[in-house]
Amino acid sequence: MYDKTKLKKQWADIFQPLFGYFSAWGIKPTYITFSGTAFIFLGCILLLNNQSVLAFVIFVMGGLCDALDGAYARATGQVTCFGGFCDSVIDRYNEFILVGCVLFYFRENELLYFFSFIFFLGITLMSYTRALFEKNDFFCPANPFEYLERGLLFLIFFVFGRLDLWLIVTAIGTHGFVAHRCFLFYRLAKVL
Repeated sequence: MYDKTKLKKQWADIFQPLFGYFSAWGIKPTYITFSGTAFIFLGCILLLNNQSVLAFVIFVMGGLCDALDGAYARATGQVTCFGGFCDSVIDRYNEFILVGCVLFYFRENELLYFFSFIFFLGITLMSYTRALFEKNDFFCPANPFEYLERGLLFLIFFVFGRLDLWLIVTAIGTHGFVAHRCFLFYRLAKVL
């Protein structure tokens, strides 16, 4: 099992010099969060207009915004309860926009329509099961199909021109780890 907290710390260390500029310019973490959504939306428009190289660059920028907002908030003491809530909600919007874009891109393919539904269900249940773990004060381990990882997989499959496979692999993978979380929850709850 990899340590996501350690990964976040390393990420923040890499971008620490940039955070000073953000602070000097009066940029709030929420501005970065909403900029990420704008980039994701713009990337979708570019992808649907067959501008795949530019779309990839814009998607990367959107992903960087999403990865930087929380790190910047923690590094500069701007963490707020609402900021965390807003970031989490916006992350869901970003991902649903992205999957909707891929679904529209492959709109003629009935099998991918089915996998899009399975994908939407999987990402919803990933968030829901994590919330249930936290509600019951159980530790919820990280897995390779959480939000950040799904975004990285998207970029990898995008480079190879196989967003159809990204949709299928991620749809199946999320449900595999939802099942894993259900099993872990059962074991933890059984002890109590």
